[in-house]
Amino acid sequence: MATRIRYAEIVDRGVRICFGSDERLVDLPSRWLRDHGDDEASTDPRTPQRKTATVATTADVEPLELAFGDGRLHLAWSDGATTEHDAALLADRIEDRRGPRPERDDLVIDFDPDLELWAGPEGPFAPLDGGAVDEAEGLAELLGQLHRRGWVVVDGVGEGAEALTDLTNRIGYVRHTIFGGVWELKADADEHLDSAYDTTELGVHTDSTYSHDAPGVQVFCCQERNGTGGDSVLVDGFAAARDLASAQPRLADCLTRFDFVGRYIEPGVHLQAERPPFRLDGSGRLLQVSFNNYDRAPMLPVDEWVETVIEAYGAFNELVSDPSRQINLGWKPGRVMIIDNWRVLHGRTAFTGARRFLGCYLNHEDLESALRVNGITKR
Repeated sequence: MATRIRYAEIVDRGVRICFGSDERLVDLPSRWLRDHGDDEASTDPRTPQRKTATVATTADVEPLELAFGDGRLHLAWSDGATTEHDAALLADRIEDRRGPRPERDDLVIDFDPDLELWAGPEGPFAPLDGGAVDEAEGLAELLGQLHRRGWVVVDGVGEGAEALTDLTNRIGYVRHTIFGGVWELKADADEHLDSAYDTTELGVHTDSTYSHDAPGVQVFCCQERNGTGGDSVLVDGFAAARDLASAQPRLADCLTRFDFVGRYIEPGVHLQAERPPFRLDGSGRLLQVSFNNYDRAPMLPVDEWVETVIEAYGAFNELVSDPSRQINLGWKPGRVMIIDNWRVLHGRTAFTGARRFLGCYLNHEDLESALRVNGITKR
């Protein structure tokens, strides 16, 4: 029998709810409910990817009106929004409340001293030449930039999958995922249900938060471009993590200890994985930033952590969404962008016209191997 709501009322800073024959009264916090609508305005019913960055809502948002029936809870909010919530999904989240990882007394978020953290554009943009990176010295320059800055651009690479793999094979082998090996990205593609396959603005994110071992390197190669807009947007996730740790260490600590769930759903596919947005090694050095609001699955923290988790995720979202932190990169055929997907967040501006790419993923351990083999790092 479908889960139904037997009783619900607005209480201080939340909604009190009771399901079916259950005698328990459970209080769900306002900010969590506002962040977890599953109505069509909040969540794409096909994927279900998030449509709004509701972590940005203020701490004082409150429900003003409530109704329930047909297995759904309907709320009208003080910020003018309305949300709907499936009773079965709410009941599942309550039964699966999450707590944090154990606290570490000596926690300090540290960084590889070789990295050049950046909080916005610095100096003129100078892409590498596709012919030069075929030589050992040019490849070392490519790998050095990718290691230090987290991204690098190469112009003059030939079009087609063979030209792309000729370049990427010098770093590591192409990783196969549900998208294939070398995949095509364009607005009218219909092979996959994903927000990347349209013409709207795409907020910055890392890819594959739904994979236990997210690809370490993402590669885009422009095949066709005309029209307006469509710049790629890059943000240094390590620099944003550093700045959050400096300004609000309590929130940064939360993002090292609390696992968030990423998911990807389409017909025949339901991928899911979880890890903290800031993944550290045993000495406290930041290894990976993992952040994708579109693919963030519903997850209810234990009572005392709800506000902190929402505040921490929202604070990091605000940092990486700051236009002053963003590098905008235009496209032309033959241009390749290589991104460290464990560090740099990427997105795009809205666009018109044709915008077609080939792309692929590589493993981070293969990048690390290439860095050692070419004398860029020793670790």
